[in-house]
Amino acid sequence: MKQLLIGLLLLFTNVVVADDVDPFEETNRAIYEFNEVVDDNLLEPVSRAYKNNVPKFAQNRVSDFFGNLRDISTLANQILQFKVTQSVTTLGRIVVNSTIGLYGLFDVASEIDLITDDEDFGQTMAVWGVGKGPYIMIPFLGPSTLRDGIGTYVDITSNANLINELDGSDALGANVANVVDRRVRLLPITDLLDQSDDAYTTIRSSYLQKRQFDIFDGKPPIEEDDEF
Repeated sequence: MKQLLIGLLLLFTNVVVADDVDPFEETNRAIYEFNEVVDDNLLEPVSRAYKNNVPKFAQNRVSDFFGNLRDISTLANQILQFKVTQSVTTLGRIVVNSTIGLYGLFDVASEIDLITDDEDFGQTMAVWGVGKGPYIMIPFLGPSTLRDGIGTYVDITSNANLINELDGSDALGANVANVVDRRVRLLPITDLLDQSDDAYTTIRSSYLQKRQFDIFDGKPPIEEDDEF
C-alpha cells in the first residue's frame, strides 16, 4: 500500500504546476470551514476543559506516554533516512523511558539529555526525493500537502497498531486521550489565529514554512527548493 501511494504521488506531482502551491484553494477553504465547525464545537471546548480541570501531573503523564510512542515512529523514520547517530539517541530514549520511565509515563530520557527531533513519514519521503505536491486541507486533520497527507496516513496507521494492542475499551480511551493531548498543545496557536485577518492563509503559510524547517533539520535553503 505504501509503495502504491508513493507511486501515485510521484505521478501526480509531475502534473501539478510547481509554483501553484494551492490549486484547490476553494475546496480547501470549504474543508477548513468544516474543520473549524468541528473544532469550535467539540475539540477545542473539550481540550480547554481538560487543560483547566485535569491535574498537570496527569496531563504530563499522558503527554509523556504518547511522546514515547512517537519516538518509536521517529526511530523507524530515522533509520529509513539513514540518520545513524540520531537513531541511536532515539533508541536510547525509548529504552530508558520504557523501563525507568515506567512504559513511557515519565520522560526520564530528556532529564539526562537524551533529546531527539520528531521525524515522520512525510519527512522521510522528502529525503527520498518525493516532491511535496499541492497544498491540501484534510478533513478533521487540517493542513498538509499531498506528500505529507500520505505520510500522515502511514504514521496514523502505524501508531494505531501500537495503541490497538490494548484491550478494546482501553484502546478507545487511549486514542481519545491522544487526540485531546495533541489538541491541548495547539491551544496557543489557536489563540494567535483568532487574531488573524485570514486564518486560512496564515495556517497555509505557517505550515509550509514549518515543513521546510522540519525536512531540512532546521537549516532550510535560502531559496525554496521546489523539489521539497
